[in-house]
Amino acid sequence: MRRLTPLFRYGLLTLPLALAACGDFPQPMQGHPGRMGAILAHPPPQRLVVPVPGAALLADSSAKLFADDLAQALVDQTVPAFAQKRQRGDWVLGVSASMAGAQVTPSYIVTDPRGHVQGKEIGQPVPSQAWADGDPATLQAEATAVSPKIAALLSNIDAALKQSDPNSLYNRPPRLDFSNVTGAPGDGDTSLAREMRKDLPGTGLVLVDGKLESDYLMRAVVKKTTVNAQTDHIEITWIVDSENGKEVGRVTQLHDIPKGSLDSFWGDVAVIAAQEAAQGVKEVIDNNIGKKAPVPAGQKAGTKPPAS
Repeated sequence: MRRLTPLFRYGLLTLPLALAACGDFPQPMQGHPGRMGAILAHPPPQRLVVPVPGAALLADSSAKLFADDLAQALVDQTVPAFAQKRQRGDWVLGVSASMAGAQVTPSYIVTDPRGHVQGKEIGQPVPSQAWADGDPATLQAEATAVSPKIAALLSNIDAALKQSDPNSLYNRPPRLDFSNVTGAPGDGDTSLAREMRKDLPGTGLVLVDGKLESDYLMRAVVKKTTVNAQTDHIEITWIVDSENGKEVGRVTQLHDIPKGSLDSFWGDVAVIAAQEAAQGVKEVIDNNIGKKAPVPAGQKAGTKPPAS
C-alpha cells in the first residue's frame, strides 16, 4: 500500500490529508499524487490591529468589547489579530456601522501600513436596539460570523499583492535546497537522492546548494520495519521546511515488500518513488505559497466575496 500525506501548518493548525492505492510493487509508487483537498492561505499582515471603533454606533465600553471579540474571532481563523491602537507597520481593520430602520449593519475596511484601503467587507444586519445596548451575545455573534469573511478577504489581498510583486514566488520558480536521504537499506540513500535530484527540476523547482540561497529546504528519511518472516514495511518521508527551518509539509510513501528485497539495490524502485514524490513535493510547495487558492469566479482579489 502507498499513501501520500501532505501536512500544512500555520501556528498550531494542522490539516492532514491522505491518498491511498494498492497493488504489486513497484506499481503502487507510480502515478500522480492527486489534488490536495484543502489549502491554507496565509494572510498578508505580520499583525492586524483592531482599534476601538469610534464610528460603529456603540458606546465606548461596548466598542472596546467588540474590538476584543473581533480580534479573538480572527485569531481563531489563524489571523494574527490584536485589539489595540495602530502602530507603525500595522495592518488595520477599521469598523463602522450604519442604521436603517430597526437594523444596524456593520462595515469593515482593511488598510495597509501606508493607510491605503486594500479591501472591504459588510457584516450581517443586526437589531439596532441590541446593537445600541452593546449586548455581548450580539456583538460576539457578529464577530464570529464575519471573521471567516475577513480571513478570506485577507487571503485575496495577499494573492493580489504577491501576483503584483515580481520577486514573489508567484512570479519566479521556488528555490529548493535538498540535503540528503537517510535511513534506507542497501543503496537507497544514494539512489533515492540521485533520482530525486533528476526529477525535481522537471516540476519547475530550482535546486540550489545552500540554505542561504533557498526558499525551501528538503530532506528525506526512510524507515524499514519487519512485518513478518516474509514481509518488510518501507516508509519514505520527504520533509519540506521553510527557509527558517519550520516544517510546511511532507509527502510519505508506504509499502510492504518481500523481506530483504531492497537490502542491496533499489534500481527502478528508486526511479518510480522519486518520480511520484517529486510531484507531491511540488504540490506541497505550491499550496504553501498559496498558488492553488483561487479567487472565486467573478470576484477580484482584494474585494469582498459575493453574499451567500
